[in-house]
Amino acid sequence: MNPSAMLSLLLLLLLAGRQAAAGETTLNSMCNFLGGDYVNYDYCVSTLSSDPVSATADGHTLALIAVNLTAANATAVRSLADSLSVSASSDSFVRASLQNCSSLYAASSPDLLRSFAAAAARNYTAATTALSSVLRVPAGCDEAFAAAKEGAAVASPIRTENNAFSDLATLAKAVNNYLASD
Repeated sequence: MNPSAMLSLLLLLLLAGRQAAAGETTLNSMCNFLGGDYVNYDYCVSTLSSDPVSATADGHTLALIAVNLTAANATAVRSLADSLSVSASSDSFVRASLQNCSSLYAASSPDLLRSFAAAAARNYTAATTALSSVLRVPAGCDEAFAAAKEGAAVASPIRTENNAFSDLATLAKAVNNYLASD
């Protein structure tokens, strides 16, 4: 290999490594800042790192990743609620509560789309506002199960998933809120 080609290859590798390091720095810096607030640092890093793009992402891209992960999770929780309401329960109260949860997650879709569009347009304040609405979904779902059934609350079969969605939506809101204040 001639020296010029070798130098070009070395320069390309150095730039690629530098871009990855810059992405990690952005990810770590953002999560470090958010970790002092209401988002756990390790959760922030591991969640956003689940998208390979985060390795070289700037703050804007991290906001999009966070909203996208939240939207995908909402779809998964809705699907689980639908599935459980059809097959897992002969109890009409549980079935109705799961259908309520499914409806709440379905109703969050327009807010998640608005949030993504706003973040994509770098309107992080609007993205944060839309995510605030989405954060009500898990509580509404849990309330359906907390309603007294013959004097006793029923445990939600999707409580873990509700909590995971709440954590994701909180992270997405925190990332967008951070960028809104820049």
